[in-house]
Amino acid sequence: MKIHRIQAVMIRHLYEIRRNADRITDMVYWPILDIIVWGFFTIYLAHGGRGGNRLADFLLGAAILWGMFYAFQRDLAVGFLDELWSRNLINLFSAPLDVTEYLCGLVVVNLIKVAAGAGCASLIAWTCYAFDILPALPQLVPYMLNLMLFGLALGVFTSGLIFRYTTKVQGLAWSFAGLLQPVSCVFYPLSALPRPLRLVASLLPTTQSFEGMRQVLAAGAFSPPRFWCALALNVMYFGAAAMFFRWIFESARRRGLLVKFE
Repeated sequence: MKIHRIQAVMIRHLYEIRRNADRITDMVYWPILDIIVWGFFTIYLAHGGRGGNRLADFLLGAAILWGMFYAFQRDLAVGFLDELWSRNLINLFSAPLDVTEYLCGLVVVNLIKVAAGAGCASLIAWTCYAFDILPALPQLVPYMLNLMLFGLALGVFTSGLIFRYTTKVQGLAWSFAGLLQPVSCVFYPLSALPRPLRLVASLLPTTQSFEGMRQVLAAGAFSPPRFWCALALNVMYFGAAAMFFRWIFESARRRGLLVKFE
């Protein structure tokens, strides 16, 4: 065993960490994100967080809805990455396929996948924890749709960034939605956040949807203002994301970059 060979392996991986955003994400991003999210949750509990017997329902409902949102956003971006990894992008767009048609196909497939995943999660929650989401489902569906719309906007935006910077930023497919989790009030109410963050959180469709979810589970009451606020924000964010993606795509096509993506 030679020390200089061990050092060579170490240097090789250290250089990769410096150049690869995925490695940095795995090393520091997720640990920091976890401590922030659960830190806010423990602060909420320490200050007499209300929920009582419904607290477990709030957490399980939030886990199911967040899983849907995260999976939808992730799979949209990863679906686009699959085309880059397989070098199939030029084959797709050399055919008479419009970018809108491509996105619609991705959306439909991912809706099926998300529905299957959410169904499995709901079954486990009912079987293992006696949490039945079905009675509240009709009132939760509008919030779920808003989460899907926001996931679509984030997926389109992330795909645009990948289009621009190629696989150098592919880690965003898994990490971008997570960046919003601490201010999306998934497991705790808006009031648990520090005051400077509350305005930022209130401008996210995720926050409005999870606040509405807790209201449904706690009192069985649907909140139209939260639904319409989230929908208006979604329209704005999706419009911006679609224009960004279209601009990046057309720029790449004009410059002949589609054949150069790796």
